[in-house]
Amino acid sequence: MNHTQRVAHVARQRRSLTKALVREAVERYLEALAEEIAKGEWVDIPYIGKIQVMREEGKGYVSAIMPDGRRERRQVKSRLRTKMRLYARFRRRCKEV
Repeated sequence: MNHTQRVAHVARQRRSLTKALVREAVERYLEALAEEIAKGEWVDIPYIGKIQVMREEGKGYVSAIMPDGRRERRQVKSRLRTKMRLYARFRRRCKEV
């Protein structure tokens, strides 16, 4: 299900909500969520779990593939580390599907 289909699905569940209202509410929620995640703090996502994205100093080297197809050794400057703590109920749901 894509974003448009999900918005229409929620609007059908609540007759008092139009697709435009649902779309605006969902998009504002996701924008706020993205801002909080970008700050590097633990963020609670209802019914799913908690997520944290941290920026760390990089160390070591990687082999990058350049636009012309050749490989080039590059030093890692920074890394993004993502941590997730899924709720047990959500994990069970994922296993059932």
